[in-house]
Amino acid sequence: MSQQFGTPSAAPTRAAPTRAVRRRFWFDPRFVIGIVLVVVSVFGVWFVVSTNDKTIAVYSAASTLTPGTVLSDDDLVVTHVRLGAVEGNYVLSGALPGAGALLTRTIPKGELLPRSAITDASSVGVSPVVVHLAGVLPASVDTGSVVDTWAAEPVEGGGFGQPVVIVDGATVNRVIEDDAMVGGAQVSVELLVPKGDVATVLAAVANGHALSLVPRAVS
Repeated sequence: MSQQFGTPSAAPTRAAPTRAVRRRFWFDPRFVIGIVLVVVSVFGVWFVVSTNDKTIAVYSAASTLTPGTVLSDDDLVVTHVRLGAVEGNYVLSGALPGAGALLTRTIPKGELLPRSAITDASSVGVSPVVVHLAGVLPASVDTGSVVDTWAAEPVEGGGFGQPVVIVDGATVNRVIEDDAMVGGAQVSVELLVPKGDVATVLAAVANGHALSLVPRAVS
């Protein structure tokens, strides 16, 4: 029997075992720095906006206020503003000193009320007194004007005697006009009178003296 020799068959190939491919994490410091810069920038913008948006309530003049005004709530309005470091220079809402806060300089309408422009009326030795005038108020007399107060004593048979000065240099705090009075308008004036002269003024009012105001001459 003949033996046939054939081409040896190729050995079967074995599949290589599969390995899970792990992706290496790519770390770039520039990427992290960029993220940090974005976060810091956003926080910075938020901080600046929130800080600048802080407003406080302070007093401002409801109308032009002149020296000698004894301040009340009617003279002021509340305004919300951003003051920052100068907040302490102005009168905050609700922090107006008690009765007798006296204005020492003119405050135009809408201007904030500075602490430096007010003082205690008691510290300057004056008291507010309302007087009714016998004649017409001079046109030059207005809130803040410095005036001399003259009084004429009533005499028997009617009329008045020779007028004399009873207050030297009072300050007009406000002018009150009452159109409802019978016989025409009557003018009353609130004066800031030196305390030593208050009794004299009240006595003149009680005894029916005719009172007049004469503005001080400006030299």
